[in-house]
Amino acid sequence: FKRGMAYKRKGDIDKAIGEFEQAVAKNDKHAQAWASLGTLHKRRKNYAKAVEAYEKATALMPKESALWSNLGMSYYRAQRVDDALVALEKACRLDPKNAEIHANLGAIRRQKGQLGKAMRNLRWAVKLAPKEAPYHNNLGLAYRVSGSRAQDESKRAKYFGSAVVHFKKALELDPNEPRYYFNIAVVYRRWEKVDDAIKYYELALQKQPDMHGAWYDLGHMHRLNHDNDKAIEAFTKYLELTGGKDPKADEEVRDTIEALGGMPPKGKK
Repeated sequence: FKRGMAYKRKGDIDKAIGEFEQAVAKNDKHAQAWASLGTLHKRRKNYAKAVEAYEKATALMPKESALWSNLGMSYYRAQRVDDALVALEKACRLDPKNAEIHANLGAIRRQKGQLGKAMRNLRWAVKLAPKEAPYHNNLGLAYRVSGSRAQDESKRAKYFGSAVVHFKKALELDPNEPRYYFNIAVVYRRWEKVDDAIKYYELALQKQPDMHGAWYDLGHMHRLNHDNDKAIEAFTKYLELTGGKDPKADEEVRDTIEALGGMPPKGKK
């Protein structure tokens, strides 16, 4: 185990794994060795082995919240989402003031459609770590989904407004992240605030000019604004960036360009 730790500190992961494996072969109740194996396999993105190691570690040290958290995220990366939720809920009970655990649990719950629980976790995350831009972004995503699903117009406006607040807070903390501009633009698009959507799509593209999804949405926003020349320009840029990766979508865009009076770039139709 000590040799494994020395190799780990040096960054020699293969040798570290070899030593930790020898440690657990000699003593399968060596909790720290199992935990270290989990960490290294997770770093190597070998999530099946990470899960196996962390399961051993949590069985031996059931009150260590960090181990349950790491097990949960390893489950998630291994596409075992329900198991991930169980492990992260256990981690959260053991360490209820850990912002990262709340953030991960909230993000996964949002993806599972558990929006109420997701927002509770994500609100805790931003309360406990208010300067973490990704936490505000994830809370914004939960509000945006809730707004998109709301039938009542006042609730829809409330959720979309809260989404914009948190996306803008994320931008304030990390103004160079193009996804945050894009996420605000999507809110405004769904909120039917076309001019605001155009503004933020353009800001996203200033930060990341090859964001083809932003060009696609921007084209539709310009089309709704009856600015056909700009719509054609945006759709053409989208086609140049996608390079035929989605023939069905490309054909739709080419038809749209022609309907707007433009000439699609050469390519398969």
